[in-house]
Amino acid sequence: MDSPSFGSIPTAAPSDRRGEAGEVLYTAAGPEPADRGDVVFIAGFGNAIAADFAAFVGRKARVEVVPGDDEGGHAPASLVLFLPPRLGEPGRRRLMELLDAAARRSVGFVGIVGTFRVHLNDPVAEETERLALALVRSSGIAGRVAVFRPGLVLSPNSGVSRWLGRLGPLFPLAPGRLRTCFIEGEELFAAIEAERSGDARPGGTGEVGQAGRAVGHRRRAYTYLGANLAWREVLERHRGTSAGRRVATAVARVLSWLLAGQLVALAVGLLSRWFPGARPWSVRTLKPRSMREIVSLCHDGNIGRVRVVGYNNGVNHFGHRYPGRTIVSTVGCHRAVHAGPGVLKADCGATIREAREYLGGRGEELFVMPNYSFVSVGTSFFVPIHGSSLDYATVADTACRVVLYDPNSDRIVSAGRDEGAFRENVYNLRSRMVVLRLYLRTKPKSRYYVRRETWKNAGADELLAALRDRDAANVEIRQAHAASDTVTISKYSNEPFGPSGPAQELPRDALGRLWDRLEENPVTSFLMHALSRHVAWHTELFLTPAEFERFWATHTKVALRKIQLRYIRRDGMPHSPFRDEDCVSADLFLFRFDKAAFDGYLAKYLPNVRCNPGKHSN
Repeated sequence: MDSPSFGSIPTAAPSDRRGEAGEVLYTAAGPEPADRGDVVFIAGFGNAIAADFAAFVGRKARVEVVPGDDEGGHAPASLVLFLPPRLGEPGRRRLMELLDAAARRSVGFVGIVGTFRVHLNDPVAEETERLALALVRSSGIAGRVAVFRPGLVLSPNSGVSRWLGRLGPLFPLAPGRLRTCFIEGEELFAAIEAERSGDARPGGTGEVGQAGRAVGHRRRAYTYLGANLAWREVLERHRGTSAGRRVATAVARVLSWLLAGQLVALAVGLLSRWFPGARPWSVRTLKPRSMREIVSLCHDGNIGRVRVVGYNNGVNHFGHRYPGRTIVSTVGCHRAVHAGPGVLKADCGATIREAREYLGGRGEELFVMPNYSFVSVGTSFFVPIHGSSLDYATVADTACRVVLYDPNSDRIVSAGRDEGAFRENVYNLRSRMVVLRLYLRTKPKSRYYVRRETWKNAGADELLAALRDRDAANVEIRQAHAASDTVTISKYSNEPFGPSGPAQELPRDALGRLWDRLEENPVTSFLMHALSRHVAWHTELFLTPAEFERFWATHTKVALRKIQLRYIRRDGMPHSPFRDEDCVSADLFLFRFDKAAFDGYLAKYLPNVRCNPGKHSN
């Protein structure tokens, strides 16, 4: 084919003709839709999913193979390009021809269907998408451009569906831990159509005001991952019922007993390290490297398929599970810079440790320093993370501004502490908002002196008085286990007082320093998180003074192994667990086999106690 041509294709029946670069052309079948104003041009470039999309669109629009010369009589058309895995020189020339023809035809929308492999550090997929976008820009097309990055597409003609049909009987060989993202073709095609027709564009609702700006729709990327499913589950759906397939399944089951499936998973893991093209076979966590990438993953059509986390301690440390969802970890976005005197601007994935190191080089520090510093700044907006200050009980208390992405309205929202978007979302784990950046107050770097006292048989009133000591910068109380009759009270100050020890750089104890050292080493980090997930049970209670008195009088009834107490002052935020009243934070550890007794204890003595939803084991 020397020049672009087109033909009506309301069905997906491929013809015997093929264009350059393996582009599939289609034959007409059935009457052409009456409405000739809505024209969709589709270029497949050898991608079999294009045939399924053509059938989907052909139900309501006139579909053309590729755009030809403008014949007049048409409203602005749409062009949808299904990119191949690699866009070589023949494909590049062909794409340039198509775009030149599209520019002459007043195309109002260009859809580029790529792959979610761009989120997996696949340089070939990234280069193919980048090249396609560059050619669209250079073509002079004035319409909207949308990039779609689907997971593995399940549709009648897709390569994934064909391989599932062939390998379905071998499903017992696939370990449950081997999983990835599968999206049904109908879901993807409906999303492309909604964006093409303008139905997906937000109405601009929601509280954004002058602080909100819409994400640009002139050129926009949308990732549609679909459900995160185990290969075993998806293969089983395609296992078939013929005699030969049942025999193959029986053989595969026997081989799975011999751990052949575990060898398959190991091979997939090794291949993923060496060959980027193998990475889509096993996907549990994505680590976007820019704010644009986070937004492309968290739009309204995909936010329900992902779970956004920070340093991933909820999943790794506490064992939180999100069935069917892909974890999106923000650790790749970790820049920290000054935003002005006494203010740090930190991307959502920056850890407290990274913020501390940046500020330390400038003679500053955060007001609040948790014992464990491998916690992302973005996490602190939704989860109360406390530490080293009485003036500011949590990291979020020191936030003066937040930048959020709202998938409901597809807007970036910047809000100060007293504005509605800040107040309605801080500590609100039901919010669909995604934190992009936080602005935190800082102070000149200090030295800390600690005075420790051991009290025996202390009552709740005495402990409350110690926690409320305003002469100290921070007060922590520890009890080794519930049956002990002694507590250790640590009071930190910026000036020496009494028999305090030598000055410390950070106001935290030896256990906090140990946690950080364990996290620095991959082996000890793995062991620490594994023990926490499988052996220990960790939770945090926010107790009113009345509840604390009841807790302290009765907590010996439970085999608690570590109790750490801090004081948190009310903040008035709508979703805060200490909105209306000062609280005592009780950080608790126990063994998992004591969990049932602990639940019974709470039901009997503290039925209305509030827990930290982001700081508990599963």
